[in-house]
Amino acid sequence: MPNIAQLMRKIDGLQQRIRPLAFAFAVLRKYGQDSASNWALLIAYYGFASLFPLLLVAVTLTGIIFAHDPALSHQISNTVFAQIPVIGPELRSKAGVHALDAHSPIALVVGVVGTLWGSQGIASSAQEAMATVWNVPMTDRPGFLPRTGRNFGILAILGVNVVVTSSIATFTATLAGHEISKVLLIIGTIAINLGLYIAGFRLLAPKTIPTKDLLPGALIAGVAWSALQQLGGFLVGHELAHASATYGVFGLVLGLITWLGLTATLTLYAAEVNVVHVRKLWPRSLVQPPLTAADKAALTALVEQQRYRQEQEITVAFGTPSDSSAKDAESARREA
Repeated sequence: MPNIAQLMRKIDGLQQRIRPLAFAFAVLRKYGQDSASNWALLIAYYGFASLFPLLLVAVTLTGIIFAHDPALSHQISNTVFAQIPVIGPELRSKAGVHALDAHSPIALVVGVVGTLWGSQGIASSAQEAMATVWNVPMTDRPGFLPRTGRNFGILAILGVNVVVTSSIATFTATLAGHEISKVLLIIGTIAINLGLYIAGFRLLAPKTIPTKDLLPGALIAGVAWSALQQLGGFLVGHELAHASATYGVFGLVLGLITWLGLTATLTLYAAEVNVVHVRKLWPRSLVQPPLTAADKAALTALVEQQRYRQEQEITVAFGTPSDSSAKDAESARREA
């Protein structure tokens, strides 16, 4: 046991001295302490519930915007579904998503607004997840109306990203040179995804954080998300291996949740990168005691985010292990 403890101390000292390794470990540690994996699962669940209403709105708006060219509208709609790897075409054929009736303006507006209202689950869970990542106290989180406004802002960002990315894919597909079109598609997709994450992080992060401090995570997420779109076919296909043939529609559900879960996990890790970078939350200790200054700052933020009232005061203090042992012994003596 002593040899194992000494080895862990050496590994801990090594990771704290190497800056990139210390930063990466700090991101992993904070991701775990924020229970971000639970939020990623919740976003994936609400994303699954919101996907069909959002696809309905996307197909409807695409049909209205490109009403003069039905062929182009149909092609863009197919490209929207194609952004979901492996299962996109199958999703369209099985889900039977068709545009809302555009002949009645009132019915169309009511249908679009009602559909967007019903698909707010993913935006609400994303807001709560980002507030948890930034350890925003409960007293500082937005109320119902501001939160609803942000929800529609998030949905608008997602909609613009899907439509623009699909339009780029449709345009590059018409180019003669296959290699040129592929390069243009990759560059355009990365640029659009980068803009998506900058806008999304700016909308969700505390206003006191300058936009420039959000760029590292946005850059990582934009590039990684673009790579995930390219590799998604392999990842989801591997997860689904024969699932569709065996389980039918349940295989489709499994593929969707897998894809949405990967996307949510990637986004939250990128957000954690921004928080660790802005607040200098590294190096973190692998073995305690002692706690580093970054450990104390991160643990203090975790406690302070539980402030529910303005008049509530929260004080965080760190003692030594000997102090804790003495308190435990005193508690045990009193119970006896």
